[in-house]
Amino acid sequence: MITVLERDPSKKGVRSVRLEQWKKQGSMSWIDCVEPTRVELESLFQLTGIPVAQLKGSIDPNRRPRVFSYGKYSLITFRGMNESNKRLGSGMLGIFILQNTILTIHSEEMDWLDDLRKLSSEQQSMLLSSAPYFIYRLMDTIVGDFFDYVDKIETEIDKVEDQVLREPTRLVTKGIFIQKRALIYMHKALTANRDVISAIEKNYIPEFIKKDGIHMFRNLYTDVAQLLDMVSTYRDVLTSVLDMYLSSVSNNLNKIMKTLTLLSAFVMVPTLISGIYGMNFQYMPELVWIYGYPFALGLMMFAVIVFYFYFKKQGWIGWP
Repeated sequence: MITVLERDPSKKGVRSVRLEQWKKQGSMSWIDCVEPTRVELESLFQLTGIPVAQLKGSIDPNRRPRVFSYGKYSLITFRGMNESNKRLGSGMLGIFILQNTILTIHSEEMDWLDDLRKLSSEQQSMLLSSAPYFIYRLMDTIVGDFFDYVDKIETEIDKVEDQVLREPTRLVTKGIFIQKRALIYMHKALTANRDVISAIEKNYIPEFIKKDGIHMFRNLYTDVAQLLDMVSTYRDVLTSVLDMYLSSVSNNLNKIMKTLTLLSAFVMVPTLISGIYGMNFQYMPELVWIYGYPFALGLMMFAVIVFYFYFKKQGWIGWP
């Protein structure tokens, strides 16, 4: 699907036009193409002169984001986070800069583009005032979306930590690995995006982004560096939570083994006593003693009490 927004300086706003009505040499325009078909790619090639292979390659998820100038146009590829099936993944955005035109292309609908589409007509007109400003705002929206996802992951980490301390289960490890996978995707995307912003700052496309527009991208670079620090910190936190979970499971197992061992010790001596008097030898004096049975029971109880106070003194019994 292709949408075209064209700046209307006379009305200080923007107007939506069909791709066939778009004039390349007119006012500043934004062409957005999502999930492009072969026919749409051919149409873009006819109107912009950008080869179909270049258009398709700009959204190849296996390629690293980059900045490149082809003479008549420049290409910036940038990664953004996208949520599908309740899992985070990174999507590629291709940004082609032509004369008075910005062409964005992506293989799937992206949440962070809605923020730009929901702007008022006057705000969109200001957005299309210049190519550097548009690219800055577009990247700033994507980077801002990363902060939102980081906040979500922080909330999930807090929940996982509480669950580890309260009731560690196998679902805890599943949650930890899901969040770690999301952080890995984010780290890879942010590292590549940082290189892209650095390339723009180094003026790799001087014919479109002038020196007076370069300084805007310094704030973006700082934000991405901050995000990378946060992602690395949360990955370390998740690793610590996983270690805490494994320690908790090990401690619970030790408690179970300790309890079973104590119970076995309490049963062992009475069992020994009953085993001795169960042998029924002829010359066992307690067999014909009138107090033999109470004596055996008392001896068993005495042994259990002795064991109880001994274990308690050693700190092996937690109850009073």
